[in-house]
Parts: sequence; structure tokens; C-alpha cells
Amino acid sequence: MESFTGWTPDAVALVERSIAAHGGLALWQSTTSIRLPFTSASGSLIALKGYPHAFPLPREFEIFPHQCVTLFHGYPEEGHRGRFDNGDVRIESAVTGDVLSESRNHRRTFESFAKFRRWSPLDALYFFGYALWHYHVLPFTLAAARLHAVLRRRGVPQGVDVIFPDGVPTHCRRQQFYFGPDGRIARHDYVADIVGPMARGSHFWEEYDRSGGLSIARRRRVVFRLGSYATPLEVLRVRMGQPVLEKILDI
Repeated sequence: MESFTGWTPDAVALVERSIAAHGGLALWQSTTSIRLPFTSASGSLIALKGYPHAFPLPREFEIFPHQCVTLFHGYPEEGHRGRFDNGDVRIESAVTGDVLSESRNHRRTFESFAKFRRWSPLDALYFFGYALWHYHVLPFTLAAARLHAVLRRRGVPQGVDVIFPDGVPTHCRRQQFYFGPDGRIARHDYVADIVGPMARGSHFWEEYDRSGGLSIARRRRVVFRLGSYATPLEVLRVRMGQPVLEKILDI
């Protein structure tokens, strides 16, 4: 992993403190998968996109942080699973692995006015697949991003404004991260490009829990953002159950 190329010392200190608060780089590097059950989901975004009629919640999801893979177990129904694999999506038999439907480089299907369509099970799998994968590799992979600016409040560094490389599956290239007093990510600002240019969100990372030493947010709440102002308008709320680190390799 690249290491803070071109970053200022105060920005590096912020992120290194956050990495330590989330469990430390060595532990994250040794983690092969993270599994969390879905508890609930609500908000105007997924209602607009067709939830729960056009696509359901999976029973649980599993992140493979170093392979860029997210599995949705029991999706779109029991006996099936959804697989996000570095931009490709497919629904397969959980028993045989046979592919039932798939789309390669699914992001290309959201070009132009296609952003405004109701979501199919593959669309929702793509959106939540890349989003949940990226959330669970943060803040550990921030060092590979390009620093755009240090975010300050009354002169004190509070966060970083970064630009991710083109190959990272995420909402958009430029994003902002604000850290809480304990060093953990508290707020994350971005534009969900595949939803549209007005999909400007402030994403609050809440209800942190520790599993195997890693600190993982179990509630994710997104509100509509005007500039840097986080409005009260909630567009998405997702809550997960107890996280489990399925496999840890000794390093």
C-alpha cells in the first residue's frame, strides 16, 4: 500500500491516529473477512429506488477487504447469494455456485439518465457492494489517496479532503473525512455518482462495536448535504448486528 505520498505531517498524524483507534494496521492486514447481519434499512433513497419491492435486504453481508469482494448471503432470497467482485456483480446459487444472473463492470450501466432508474437486485447489489466494501477498508487505505486539503476548525485539524485513485470502487473520487475526539471516523462526505449529481451526502458512522480488536460502525446514517452543511433530511439509515471477524491469519 502506498504511504501518504505528498501528505502534510498534520494530515498524516490525523489518519495514523484514526487507524490506531480503529484497531491498528497490522490487525486489519491480517483480517481476511468481516461478517455482519443486516438488521434494518430505511430512508428516502432506497424507497425511491424500489425497496423493499424491487430488491430486499440480504440476511447478512461479508466483506473480503483485501480482495475487493462483498457477499450478500440470502440475497435476493434464501438459497442464493449476491457477489460484488471489484466492479462486477452476479447472483449465484449458494449451494452450487452456479451463476443465475450477472453484469460485468456494472457501473457503466448507470450512465446518463440511467442513474434515475429504479434499482434491480443487481443494481442494489452493486451500490451496497462497493459502498460496504469501501467503508470497511477505511481508514486503513487512506494513505493511498491523494491529499487535497486538511479540514480545520478554528485552526485545529479535524479531517482530511482526499482524492482516491481511479481504480478504487467508491461513491466518487473526492471525499472528506472528519474524525471524532477518539480518532474514529465520525462523518464522511461524498457524492453518490451513480445516483446523480444531487446525491450529496453526509454519512455519520455510529454505534461502534469491537470485534476481534477492530472497531466497526454498526449504524450508518446518511443525510442530504448542502455544501458542507449536513441538513436534517435523512436519506438512508442502515443498522447491522454484531460484527464477526471470520478468519484471522497470523502474521
